Amino acid sequence: MSIEKRKAKSLIMKIILMGVRKKFSRTFVGHDMDVEALKKARAVMDENELKRKKNPHVICSVRDIDGVKTEVTEPKEKKTDNIILFLHGGAFVLNMFPYERTYLETLSDKLGCTVYAVDYSLAPESKYPIALDECEKVYVKLAKENPDSKICVMGLSAGGNLATALTLRIKAEKIKMPSAVILHSPVIDLSGHLDRGINADINNDMIVKYTGRKQSFAVYVGNADATRYDVSPYYGDFSGFPPAFITCESHETLFADSAALDKLLEKAGVPVKTVQLDGSFHAYAALGERTPETKKILNECIRFIKENY
Repeated sequence: MSIEKRKAKSLIMKIILMGVRKKFSRTFVGHDMDVEALKKARAVMDENELKRKKNPHVICSVRDIDGVKTEVTEPKEKKTDNIILFLHGGAFVLNMFPYERTYLETLSDKLGCTVYAVDYSLAPESKYPIALDECEKVYVKLAKENPDSKICVMGLSAGGNLATALTLRIKAEKIKMPSAVILHSPVIDLSGHLDRGINADINNDMIVKYTGRKQSFAVYVGNADATRYDVSPYYGDFSGFPPAFITCESHETLFADSAALDKLLEKAGVPVKTVQLDGSFHAYAALGERTPETKKILNECIRFIKENY
């Protein structure tokens, strides 16, 4: 496997890790969540957005793209017509934009490109294939509007599942392929096949807690066949898949997914690089410039995107 192992050593990462551990000590992600708990979690996300420091070098707006609400981040100094399509995390039940917007603004600013972030429908109100269909609608529309532009598809956690599934579906439907795919702590198996206990540490992963082989995402899957390639990309055909960059934490629950995907891509002959950062946490890459470790990964992502633009 092409996994590069690193160790997080900075004081700021340790401080942030302590904060994450405290914040998520009583929550579970990946399980069916009761409605009231879900409402509270979504309210917290909205409150966090009010405290966030905005990037003065980008312009943010909201656009309806083929009936799908999409957040648009445009650089004031545009350097390229190539674009990024971003799919947020949140275990299919939460919108994690308040955590991810600063990261997206940084990408737009540094690359000088427009970032489109799909505000897809959430479970349990909406189950498969609604969110994935919405992501495909946006991708197809952007591809038609920008025929000469290259598109990098990015996804974080549940969004990593959607980004991978979307790319596999696009390939199967013979639509213009993304130039590159970036996945941060993606979940690629919703069927319960992968044994996530092999490398997972329930004391370390405060966000997606290990619950045995069948880590539950049934709230999203619903009555669908979880072995469909566009539900669980683990079962997909990765021949002809675009170059991929993957990040994960050494002992997070979804490490098994990143490791399995890395292996599948290598077997299919797809250029892939996976960074495994010990001493961080699930989906840490969205910290962007806030720690030395994630700043390095941010710069690697930027370089990877430029190389494939």
